[in-house]
Amino acid sequence: MNNRRKFLAAGGALAALSALPKAQADSQSQGKSLYIHGMVWNRQLPVPMNDWLIRLDVKVDIPSGNQMSPPVSGFATLGDDFHDDVGSHVQIYAATLEADHLTISGFIAESKTPALVGQAVRIEGKVQGTIVEGLTVSIGGSGFQGAGLVVIAIIAILLG
Repeated sequence: MNNRRKFLAAGGALAALSALPKAQADSQSQGKSLYIHGMVWNRQLPVPMNDWLIRLDVKVDIPSGNQMSPPVSGFATLGDDFHDDVGSHVQIYAATLEADHLTISGFIAESKTPALVGQAVRIEGKVQGTIVEGLTVSIGGSGFQGAGLVVIAIIAILLG
């Protein structure tokens, strides 16, 4: 019985080791998923945008190497607890993370303010560990600056 356990343990270890190169290749081919939470504002903009404190939540997939971004690489929500009309959903179509510079591009797919629908959205910043320094969100021609937090997830499937 003891030999059988050793045999099964060795077989399990070999199976796990054989899956590691595939998991590493999958994680390299899958890239990274980023989850960002931040707040941006710009007091210099005209009323009512100068009073917006935009809360930003983003989930985006960053391709690795020479991979193309999927048609929809992520989504975001914009909101302000005091100014309801800021509430919008953003569809993200491109994202890059080159060294520590993050660039995300998309457009407002739906909003509580009909004039915002279709507006281009660009999110940029410098990723330093779990912080996004110099977080900038451009909506149409208006820019908002602030700060954010980021979680980077590298997803690998061990057994496929």
